[in-house]
Amino acid sequence: GYTLKDLELSDTIIFIGANPVVAHPILWKRVRQNPDKKVIVIDPRKSETAMNADYWYPVKCRGDLYLLYTLANVLIEKGWIDQNYIEAHTEGYGEFKEFVKPFTLDQAQETAGLSPEQILELAQLIHEGKRVSFWWTMGVNQGYEAVRTAQAIINLALMTGNIGRPGTGANSITGQCNAMGSRSYSNTAVLYAGGDFTNPARRAKVAESLGVDESVLAEKPTATYNQIIEGINEGRIKGLWILCTNPRHSWTNNETFASAVKKLELFVVQDIYDTIESAEECTVFFPVVPGIKKEGTYINLERRLSAMRPCLAKKENEITDYEAILGVGKALGMGGLLKGWETPKDCFELMKKCSKGMPGDITGVTWEMLENSNGVQWPFREGEALEDDERRLYEDGNFFTPSRKAQFKFEAPMENPLPLTEEYPYLFNTGRGSVGQWHTQSRTSEVQFIGDVSAREAYLFMNPGTAAAYGLEENDRILVHSVNGEKAGFQVRISDQVREKELYAPIHYIECNKLTPSVYDPYSKEPSYKATPVWFEKMEGGNADVPDKN
Repeated sequence: GYTLKDLELSDTIIFIGANPVVAHPILWKRVRQNPDKKVIVIDPRKSETAMNADYWYPVKCRGDLYLLYTLANVLIEKGWIDQNYIEAHTEGYGEFKEFVKPFTLDQAQETAGLSPEQILELAQLIHEGKRVSFWWTMGVNQGYEAVRTAQAIINLALMTGNIGRPGTGANSITGQCNAMGSRSYSNTAVLYAGGDFTNPARRAKVAESLGVDESVLAEKPTATYNQIIEGINEGRIKGLWILCTNPRHSWTNNETFASAVKKLELFVVQDIYDTIESAEECTVFFPVVPGIKKEGTYINLERRLSAMRPCLAKKENEITDYEAILGVGKALGMGGLLKGWETPKDCFELMKKCSKGMPGDITGVTWEMLENSNGVQWPFREGEALEDDERRLYEDGNFFTPSRKAQFKFEAPMENPLPLTEEYPYLFNTGRGSVGQWHTQSRTSEVQFIGDVSAREAYLFMNPGTAAAYGLEENDRILVHSVNGEKAGFQVRISDQVREKELYAPIHYIECNKLTPSVYDPYSKEPSYKATPVWFEKMEGGNADVPDKN
C-alpha cells in the first residue's frame, strides 16, 4: 500500500532478501535521494545493496522466520511497540504475543545465524526510527514458507505502528506489471478485481459487469503452475499455451518442464522471439509485437495505473498479444461471450465495472486521463478528485477485512524439507546477477552493450576459503550436483561476498534452475528457488577460457 516517495521519507529503511542496487535501480535511486536515512540489509549474502548499507545482518539462509519472530519477541519484551495502534487497528495481537515467547535470544545464533547482540541492535534501530519501512522481494517470496515470512514482516510493521504513515510500511517490491495485475489487483480466473469464488453476491456483480451468465464464471482458482507441470507429466493435461514467459529456463527444476512439453499434444508459445528455450518444442508459435506497438494499461509496484500507447505502427500481418487471444476466442466460437472485449479500451472499461466497490476501485479513472500523465494509483473512485499524485493505503487505519482491522498472522516455522547433509553439504543460492540482465535474457541478450559486459556462460560465486580447499582458481569450471538429481557446469568466480558452505548463482543462465528443487510454499505455491543442497567437483580441463566478449 506504499508509494515510492516513502523511500525518500523513511528514516530507517530495512531491506529483507532484496537487492535493489541490482534488481530495482530506479527504486534504489529514490533511496539515494533520501538525505536522512539508515539503510539496513538482512540477507545471507553480502549483496551489492548490503555493500551500500549502514548495517548488514547476514541471516542464516532459511532462518528468516526465526529471526522475525525473535525480533518481535524482543520488541514486545522491551516495550518497543505501539500499543495504541495495536488496540485501535489490529486483531490477534494477544495470541501473537504468546506465540513468539519461545523465540528467545539464546537460540538466535543457531536458528537465525545472528548473535543476540546483533538482534538487539536491530530491534533498537527499529525502536529509534520515527518512520521505519520494511521492504522485501524474492529472497523472501521464493521460499517454502514465503507467505508466513512476509506476514511476519507485516506483523513487525503493525506492532510498531509503522504502516499507513509517510515513510513507513510493510512493502513488497514487485517489479513486473504482469505480476501487479494478477497479484496486487487480483485478476485471477475471471474474478476481476478480486473476491471470493463462493460469494454469490460477488459472482453476480462480476457476471453483471461482464454481461454474462454467472454460470460461465470459474468456481474455484485455476491450477497452480506446479500442478500444471505435474498434470502434464501425469498425462492429465494435453495442451499448454504460454505467453511472455520462458519456463523451460525459469521454472524450478526446469528439466521437469522440458520433460512435460514433450508429452503435450498442443504446445502454444506466444512471444516476441522464437529463439527462447521454451519455443524449441512448441507445436504452434504466435509471433506478437513488443510494447512499443501495443496499447493498453498496466499497473506498477506502487499500484500506479499507467497508459501503454504505441509509438510505432504495426506492419501488415503483425498482431498484438491482445489480438492473438481475441482471435483464438473468435475461432473457438465464443461469440457473444466476447461482446465488450473488442479492444483493449473496451477491456479497460470492463475492468472498471468489475472494480466498483472493491479495494482496487478504479471507476474514477478514464482511458484518456492516463495519456501523457504520471498515471493514477488505485483506488480512485468515481466522483473523487485527484488531489495528490502519490497516495498510500491504510492512512485512515482501516484495512480490507470484515472488521476493518489488520490481522496478525503466524505459524510455527516448518522443518526444512531439504537440509544440508554429508552427501550434499553446500547451499546453492540464486538471484540477480547484474543490473543489465533480466530473468532469462530473452530480450536483454539482444542488447549489445549488455552482451559486451556479461558472461556468455553460467557462473557462480564461491568463497575464497572454499575455493582454496578444492584447489580452485578464478574461471575454473566445476560440476555442481543437486539434491534434485540433476547436475550442471559453472565457471567459478571467487568472492568474499559469499560465505563458506554457500554458492551463489545468477538466475540468467539455464543451468541455474536445472538445479533448484520442486518444493513450494503451501499457500502461494511459489517455488523455493533460494536454498538447494548441492555438492560439486572440479571438471576435467582445469581452467576455463574467459568468455568471448565479441
